[in-house]
Amino acid sequence: MSTTPSQNESREMLKWLNRNRQMLLDSYKNQYVAYNANGLIAHSDNLRQVLELAEASGETFAIYLVPRRTASIQILQIRFRAVARHDWQPNYYVKLKHRDININTTMLVDSGAELSLISLKVGQDLGYALADAESTLLAETIGGRVEYVLRNIEMTIDGHTFIAPVAWLQTDTGGEQLLLGREIVFDKFNIEFRQAEEQIIFTWREDLNS
Repeated sequence: MSTTPSQNESREMLKWLNRNRQMLLDSYKNQYVAYNANGLIAHSDNLRQVLELAEASGETFAIYLVPRRTASIQILQIRFRAVARHDWQPNYYVKLKHRDININTTMLVDSGAELSLISLKVGQDLGYALADAESTLLAETIGGRVEYVLRNIEMTIDGHTFIAPVAWLQTDTGGEQLLLGREIVFDKFNIEFRQAEEQIIFTWREDLNS
C-alpha cells in the first residue's frame, strides 16, 4: 500500500506536477502516471499495473490521470482561456478508496461545485459499475448535458478519513479532471486559497473546536 505523503512532500510533489504538466500531456495522454517530487516512477493505461510498479519502487508517490486533450484547463466540456493568468491550479492531495483499490491523487478544489466528481474512466478503474437497469442523472453545463450516477467513496485528506458522495460521470468528456466539491468536504474543513503563494490550507473543523 502506498504511503500518504506528508504536507511538505505534497507541496513538493505538486510543484513537480505543475512544472512538468506539459511534458505529461505531450507524452502520456490518457495514462495513469505515478510520480513524486523526484520525477516519474511508472506509467500505464492500467491503474492496477501502475500501482503495482509504483509500490514496488518503495517510494512515496501520487497518481495522476493525464487528460487526452491539451492547451487549456478543461472542466467537463467547458474550456476557459484568459488573456493573462497565474499559471497555477488549486489542486490538493486526496486519497480515494473503493474496496481493495486506493490511490493518492490530486483533485481540483472547486468551491463552485456542489458535488465532487470523478470521470468515467477513473470510476471504472476504481471498480464502480452500474447496477442492472440503473438510471443515470443529467447535469446541465455550458458545454451541454452530461450523464452521471451518484456513488459514495472513502476520502482521506491530511490524515482525516470520511465518506463523501461523488458524481461518477457516464459521459466521456475527453477530460479526466477530478473535482473536489463542497458536499461533505467543505463541512469537514475550513479551506483557504492563497493563490499568490500557490498554496491551499485545509483546517479540520474539529481541531478548531478543541
